[in-house]
Amino acid sequence: MQNQKMLLITHPKSHLHVQPFPRPNLEAFEAPLRTQMAEHYLSECGISTKLEREKAPKATAEDILKVHSPYLLETVRLMSNLGSGNLGEAAYASPDLLRNALASAGGAIRAAERVTEGVFQHAFSLMRPPGHHASRSTPAGLCYFNNVALAVTKVMEKKSIERVTIVDFDDHFGNGTAEIFYANPNVQYISIHEYDYENFGIGHYEEFGYGEAVGSNINIPLIDGSSDMVYKQAMDRIIVPSIKSFKPHLLAVSAGLDTHYADPVGNMNVDTSTYWEYGKALGELVKELDMVGSFSVLEGGYNPLVTGPSIHAYIMGLLQEAKPDLQDQIGREPIESLDNANIDIIDQVVEVVSRFW
Repeated sequence: MQNQKMLLITHPKSHLHVQPFPRPNLEAFEAPLRTQMAEHYLSECGISTKLEREKAPKATAEDILKVHSPYLLETVRLMSNLGSGNLGEAAYASPDLLRNALASAGGAIRAAERVTEGVFQHAFSLMRPPGHHASRSTPAGLCYFNNVALAVTKVMEKKSIERVTIVDFDDHFGNGTAEIFYANPNVQYISIHEYDYENFGIGHYEEFGYGEAVGSNINIPLIDGSSDMVYKQAMDRIIVPSIKSFKPHLLAVSAGLDTHYADPVGNMNVDTSTYWEYGKALGELVKELDMVGSFSVLEGGYNPLVTGPSIHAYIMGLLQEAKPDLQDQIGREPIESLDNANIDIIDQVVEVVSRFW
């Protein structure tokens, strides 16, 4: 019988990996406090009665090699043994990197397994380091192993899980996840992210997937400063109909919380009400499409004061509970020109991706 609580996966030593840089270096913000304070907040805010906890196991080398190249695994191991070293852009090693990266990957895999086994309908892996920038062979952007990709790949070995949708709402495009599944017609990847239209880069809305997978890669590239209203429009007009068309058996979520207006790394303008809206919409889809459930993994979110409340709001939405009234939900002056520009982008995305619905 399915547990009515939601599974939260943590690890008491997830704080050990620390990159040796002071702020304002990007690497310094992916710090232990982001998960430590979130765990403490979730224990104190009254939501703990809805959560059951498990300790993240370490992923095995066999798990890692289902997605990543032997070279990536061996270089992470080598640099961890050396205690330092640059593995890729904004991906630096520490003596505890390998241990923490394997536990972060293992937490994602355990979350997916518990849901597909029917034990829980929803699970959240509150682990670090994040993963969605890690490609098959290259760590990057604070990410070493692609946690969500490893978990999806592992559970898709079960014949009952034929199609999976990954929703990534991190501020930054999950290039690693997109690359790994770009030619896989059984994995739908939907990313909503900040995009620089003055300096074009990957993550554009005309990246559809390849071969038999054309139509399975959906990007929603928004202008920095995007509001709660814009994010809700993207969910209602693109994400929900795309998932309904694909009809996945399982929902995976790269939960990046660096879109919060108080985040020091992201540049968006949403508060915890958007995370509740996203959780609510995704939880409704799980029920409507009769999926086995959803699992989520922490990606970005670098202000430790708002990571806990953001997860709280997201979980309440997933569980179809009332939106919590949190202190960050303050009135912020809308920028009409920016909202209109983003709605124009959403219109264009709808036009190009709806042909695949």
